[in-house]
Amino acid sequence: MTELLPARLFAPLALTAVAALGLLVWVLKNGDLCPGQRRRISDGAMSVWAVFGLALMLGVEAGVSPVMLWLGGATLVAGLGTVLYQARMQGKRSLDVSWHYPALVLALVYGALVGWRMGAGWALLTAGAGGCVFAHLIMVRAKHRLQAFNVLLPLAGTAFGVIWLLALAIRAAGLSEPALAAMTLPFVQLSGAVLAGALVWFLPLLRKEQTKPPVIAVAALLILGALTLGQGMIWHMAGNIS
Repeated sequence: MTELLPARLFAPLALTAVAALGLLVWVLKNGDLCPGQRRRISDGAMSVWAVFGLALMLGVEAGVSPVMLWLGGATLVAGLGTVLYQARMQGKRSLDVSWHYPALVLALVYGALVGWRMGAGWALLTAGAGGCVFAHLIMVRAKHRLQAFNVLLPLAGTAFGVIWLLALAIRAAGLSEPALAAMTLPFVQLSGAVLAGALVWFLPLLRKEQTKPPVIAVAALLILGALTLGQGMIWHMAGNIS
């Protein structure tokens, strides 16, 4: 099972990074940010490219096509180049958001290829759940003051995660009884991970406390762990239904 881990991690991590980048660029373009917040969120894109680079290395182990590897490499170079160029700027100065557009376009194309390989519906739900929690983590670490996102991102991410669970359950309905029995325990595990992640994510709101990075980091680990386990279930169900 461990030899399949790179393949299982590849798509969730890649889609999470792409979706988080899209959300951060949208926030930089449309959010009411002071120069300090803008700089910190822009610098936070380094975390996106670290995860994207990890996904790219896992893609090598997973045997993705050379075209995707070259495109991913070009995307990573463009993204890191933008972040590193900004790092040379002093104080709270940051690059205009348009500097992030080339890397974002390449990342979206790459995400579309991953989605085609994975399945458009699964890819959209994975990107929504993983991207929302990862983007929220970066924004909280950047000490953002856009308080609406502390509600909107958990709501959106949880909705994507719950719909993803329902889609898995519906897909499993077409399995034979022996195959369905084999899927029961993994489904219970990933359901517990998604729901626990959502609960942790909403905990600061329920307690009316300030949202802190460690809390969102735990939620992100739980949700990404569930998406990884779910990737294996999707492959298994595809083999049994076909």
